[in-house]
Amino acid sequence: MKRPQPITLIKSTLCKAGGLEKYTWQIARDFCALGHPVTLLTTHTNEAPFSDPLLHLVSLPVHHSLSLFNVLHFDRSCSAYLSQNPTPIIFSLDRNRFQTHMRAGNGVHAAYLQHRARAEGCLKALSFTLNPLHRAILALEKKAFEHPHLQCLFTNSEMVKQEVLQFYPAANPSKICVVHNGVEWHEMQPAFDEWQTKREQTARAWNLDPKAHQFLFIGHNFHRKGLDKLLRALSLIAHEHFQLCVIGKEKNLRHFQHLTQALHLSDKVFFLGPQPETTPFYQLADTLVIPSLYDPFANVTVEALAMGVFTLSSRHNGGHEVLTPHNGSVIPSLRDAAGFALALREALSRPKTASSALAIRNSVQHLDFSHQIRRITQVTTQRPVY
Repeated sequence: MKRPQPITLIKSTLCKAGGLEKYTWQIARDFCALGHPVTLLTTHTNEAPFSDPLLHLVSLPVHHSLSLFNVLHFDRSCSAYLSQNPTPIIFSLDRNRFQTHMRAGNGVHAAYLQHRARAEGCLKALSFTLNPLHRAILALEKKAFEHPHLQCLFTNSEMVKQEVLQFYPAANPSKICVVHNGVEWHEMQPAFDEWQTKREQTARAWNLDPKAHQFLFIGHNFHRKGLDKLLRALSLIAHEHFQLCVIGKEKNLRHFQHLTQALHLSDKVFFLGPQPETTPFYQLADTLVIPSLYDPFANVTVEALAMGVFTLSSRHNGGHEVLTPHNGSVIPSLRDAAGFALALREALSRPKTASSALAIRNSVQHLDFSHQIRRITQVTTQRPVY
């Protein structure tokens, strides 16, 4: 058996509790469990959520107030550290000029900007070309994806893989490995088992009607998540018996509230703000709707499915790749409100029941989080090191 090799992990910020942070810690934990000494380079961090003598944290702090300088400074700091402390495996969850392995959890920045430009117009597109932060990220992305010594690029969807090849044709397709986002399937079992009881409780707590079909929208920045498209489509089926819970943070909330009023949906749409815990809303929901303008892979996709919730997704969310005719469907086009409304009408015919919820939940058992992490770490450690 090959001797465990030392590994350097790179993730700039680890002080939040987001999806990339969770992946970083779980990948570090799994590498340690496989016997690999792990050095984690980061800007600043809380203590690691687990203790292991094989894990060593190295802080490379940034002190600039501008994001541009922080991005460039961290990249240079990592390069300087690695020149003095080389390891055979360098695994990054950020965009850096060089790593042997990379997980592109944020997708392709060039594709993200293209989607934003289409949605926000020519002036916004021009601002992207002039913005030094975007230019710096694109330059690092190009170096990372096209580097000849990159051994494996992990993407969380086939959609992102194809975007890499579209925008960076020098990237080697044989080095790209698609591993869909995982979900804590086993850990969610108790919450799933209680959904019928909790549905009634959550409905009462928020003055909702448990007999109405409960649509659910979760996401920050409502425009980029496509909430306006959803509201316009719902207005075409306003005579149906449904309610929509909107969970998330939005600086222009008043705009969406006014749009809701203009579409005569005020008695059906409830803006509940950011919530520290989304489980009660999965327990309540019949259908999750993800009309994203761009999402490499929205985690809410697999979270909802693991809670037995039928899911509608745009094609611009890489998570749509795990949908089947039995657990969800893909919105034909966000620009076609009538087609979107037909998809919503189909969902209305699929209310959550004990049997349907169980079948939907079981459809993503293979995406258990620990299994998906182990796929990444095993591919990384079993590939030859140049």
